[in-house]
Amino acid sequence: MVKYLPTYVALIFGVASACRGKELHELTISDVTDMDHALLVNVRNTKNNVDRNFIINNSNKNGIDLIEVCRKYMALRKPETTHSRFFVRYEKSQCTVQAIGKNTFGKIPQKVAEYLNLPNSTLYTGHCFRRTSASLLADSGASIDVLKRHGGWKSASVAEGYIENSINTKKIVADSIFGLGVGNSTESASAHQVCGSAVSESSASSTSSKNNIVQNTIDGANRLLNIVNCSNVNIHVNINTNNKDL
Repeated sequence: MVKYLPTYVALIFGVASACRGKELHELTISDVTDMDHALLVNVRNTKNNVDRNFIINNSNKNGIDLIEVCRKYMALRKPETTHSRFFVRYEKSQCTVQAIGKNTFGKIPQKVAEYLNLPNSTLYTGHCFRRTSASLLADSGASIDVLKRHGGWKSASVAEGYIENSINTKKIVADSIFGLGVGNSTESASAHQVCGSAVSESSASSTSSKNNIVQNTIDGANRLLNIVNCSNVNIHVNINTNNKDL
């Protein structure tokens, strides 16, 4: 980890804040405040002209002290550094006075993918920080408003897309359709609010999901269900397991 210390810190910052590479590049030392129990980071001069801030704290799940990793990097900053950029180059276990270039941040996701031996590593661009952060937040069940504030999006459409495509939402929909956890002898399924943003909050102006098509394949046979211009509906699907035509 020591060898890749600035990469590790950039990864922590990028995922915690849904940062663009340019935003990481322009972070200054005054944008980062150590509050003992957490780090408070301000993101300014964003593409959407919406200033954001975020917290870095420790999770009991990963067993890694993220705050101490960041503090270690911050402590290695040379006093004679004349600029205020937060991210500086790191060589031979020490920081230099030279700021890390903008293009370097765009290559970090690819380097991480290569390190993890992921296929098609060249497809991992600097935007992965932002997408990963938003996807993790959406998977946790965050609302559209929370996602909008996190990513600094003025429109709800982008946040809706992350929620609708989140694994958590897809699991909820699948559980509803296939009746998982429903104590019914006939394997029933209920899909609540299939229209709108798939068991999530949706803006009143959104019309992108008014027409929905759900398709199941059972033993090779296609069963097509069209749902048009509906709201807050319950769908009950009874599967006759004795029917040999299924």
